[in-house]
Amino acid sequence: MTKFRSIYMGAPADIARGVRGEVANAALISHSRQFARALHRVTDRVHCHVGSCLGNSTMVLGRTGNIVIDTGDCVEQSAMQQQDFRAVSDRPVSALIYTHSHYAMGSRTYVPQEREGQVPVWAHKDMMRTLARTLSDVQAALTRRASIQFGLYLPDQGEDAMPSHGIGPFLFELDKYQPTTGFVRPTNLVGDGDEAEIDGVRFQFFDAPGDTYDSLLIWLPEEGIAVNNVAWPALFNIYTLRGETFRNPADLLRGLDQLLAMRPRHLVGVHGLPISGEKEIRRCVTDYRDAIQYLYDQTVRGINLGMSADELVDYVRLPEALAQSRLTREFYGEASFHVRQIYHGLMGWFGNDTVELHRVPPDDRAVRMVALAGGPQYMQASVEQALERQEYAWAAELAGYLVRAYPECAHYRQLKARGLRAMGQATSAANSRAWYLTQARELEGSADTSRIPVNFVNAALVAQFPPQTYVNALRFRLDPALSGAGASSVDLRFTDVGFACRLLLRNGVVVLAPVDDASPDAGIDMSFSLWASLVGGEATADEAAGSEAVRLTGDARLGRAVLEAAQGK
Repeated sequence: MTKFRSIYMGAPADIARGVRGEVANAALISHSRQFARALHRVTDRVHCHVGSCLGNSTMVLGRTGNIVIDTGDCVEQSAMQQQDFRAVSDRPVSALIYTHSHYAMGSRTYVPQEREGQVPVWAHKDMMRTLARTLSDVQAALTRRASIQFGLYLPDQGEDAMPSHGIGPFLFELDKYQPTTGFVRPTNLVGDGDEAEIDGVRFQFFDAPGDTYDSLLIWLPEEGIAVNNVAWPALFNIYTLRGETFRNPADLLRGLDQLLAMRPRHLVGVHGLPISGEKEIRRCVTDYRDAIQYLYDQTVRGINLGMSADELVDYVRLPEALAQSRLTREFYGEASFHVRQIYHGLMGWFGNDTVELHRVPPDDRAVRMVALAGGPQYMQASVEQALERQEYAWAAELAGYLVRAYPECAHYRQLKARGLRAMGQATSAANSRAWYLTQARELEGSADTSRIPVNFVNAALVAQFPPQTYVNALRFRLDPALSGAGASSVDLRFTDVGFACRLLLRNGVVVLAPVDDASPDAGIDMSFSLWASLVGGEATADEAAGSEAVRLTGDARLGRAVLEAAQGK
């Protein structure tokens, strides 16, 4: 592996070229090799599949069939898992278990429609509520930002390709397939400490909040195996660049301490390779949980000393022994991001400087900064000097002022892209790399992040949730101008499932209310299956409005607006 030196945030970094032609941090390339597609034997009964997607899938041999834990992000991935599992056992699936609401979207491969209801599906008691929030309220923003974070706007070959995503090989291989969601609802919900015998195998479940609050720590006492979503092969992402609710490290420590108390002989993760040996597991998990506590405790210490989030980034640095342990390297996110998130989670966005209360608007600030530099030619010279000195963050920041002040200038966009690409190549953190390179390519005109490359929601998925889940999303989709001339109401009925609600449009908001005897301004009668097709992008508002399966009454403008909002127009 040919290496050359670069700089990332003031520190030297080794850069290399990987098997896809990617130019990336050499340590990230080496780390990525563990995610090659393979089935790993843990014990005679338990096998862990790595490499078909971001998360692993684990098969436990039951008395009559195969118990599968986690099913990937689409049916194309679970089909690969199933193919590899059959090398060990071709018996039917006797049960599914979800560790959390991620990696459950390939379950239809294991439970086809004709077997639904015959195969028990086990999950955390809060899984459906967690999943509903993720897939409805901020679905559009999270989909776009997740697509950036997981490199879906980047090429699969060449210098901008991804070596891996630090905790797994990739989210989707879009050069090989378009992902199809196939989700099967849980039938058996469990809580902290619950025990069950599933197809002859003893399981115990524990609450272990991780990147979601519906995460289960799964204990197989007869095998001495813990299947978990709290110990990753890279430093845990207290903050993820795609955006999330606050992941409180104090909650995460509970699951890690529970894991240590189990004294497992084998550790199987949702991410990364299985680890065997009680002593090695204890060492790795202890370092991992202590690194997370260190980030939390020292951030709190700095807060109490009066520091802002910006100041804390320099103040809180992991000790070398913790930063370089087996599971704590910054191959996914960066510790500085997590320090900021802890600050914001505990204190909110405001630091200490009251200038932050009302900053100069970004475009105005850019114009003023360019003028302060003496004009665009002087600012450009400063950018070029910073690039020569390998001060890539400073170069990108200065070029950003030029891009804002002169948005039509391709050369200024290229200067900023150069700084961002250099940072993306040097960082060991896959999340950072994907964001740097995607924005660089967007500045160059070779990526368009306004176009969503995948659709995580289809009609079949919508149909697995209560109707109100996606009706509630109308609050964020209907134009507030619809109630600009006064309040109005729309009755929405799904005739095939007996659902009805009234949408009250007033003061720019949408309120969901029960239907009463008062006449609405508009009415929509349709099937829930057609509504699911609208939301899932498999039907259009034009098709629905012209269909005999939809009955519109009253103000056609209001009814049509609801159908278009359901489609996402």
